[in-house]
Amino acid sequence: LLMGNPYVIVCLGIAGVLVSAYAMDVEWKLKSAGPFYKPACDSSWGSCSAVFSSEYAHILSFWGLVPKGSPLDLSLALCGLLNYGVYCLYPTRVFRMLPKPEILLLLISIAGIGFSCYLLYVLKVVLKDFCIVCATFHAINFSMFFFGALPEYRNPTIHRKRKAE
Repeated sequence: LLMGNPYVIVCLGIAGVLVSAYAMDVEWKLKSAGPFYKPACDSSWGSCSAVFSSEYAHILSFWGLVPKGSPLDLSLALCGLLNYGVYCLYPTRVFRMLPKPEILLLLISIAGIGFSCYLLYVLKVVLKDFCIVCATFHAINFSMFFFGALPEYRNPTIHRKRKAE
C-alpha cells in the first residue's frame, strides 16, 4: 500500500526537513552558546554536538572543494534541508515538469544512500561516535530509496502515461 506512493516520498521529505532544521538549530546554538549548550541529542550513546562541530560537518571544505568559511561551505544540515525539500516537491507540477522525474528522484535517492554509507563510515570508523540525528538522516535516506524512489521508478502507470503523451 505504501510502496510507490508519492505521499510516502513527501512524508519522508518532511521528516528530513524537520530533522535538518533541528540539526541546523543545534549547530547554530553550538556556535553562539559555546560550551554551555548541551543539545538534547547528546547522550551516553553518543554526541551529536561532537559530530556537528567536527570538520566533516562542512564536507565541501573538508574535501577541499570550497574554502573553509566561504558562502558555499554549506553544513550537512543545510544540504539535508535542501535535499529533503526537493523530495517534498516530487508530487507537484514543478517537479513533474522535468523530463522523467522518477529517474531524477531515483538518482537523487541513490546519491543519498551512497553519501549515507560514506558518512556512516566516517561516524563509526573515523570519529568513533554515534549521533542519533545522523542515524535518523540515514534511516530516512534508505527508506526514501526502498519505499519511495525505487517503487516510484518501477511504477508501470508512470511509464504508461509517458507513452500516451
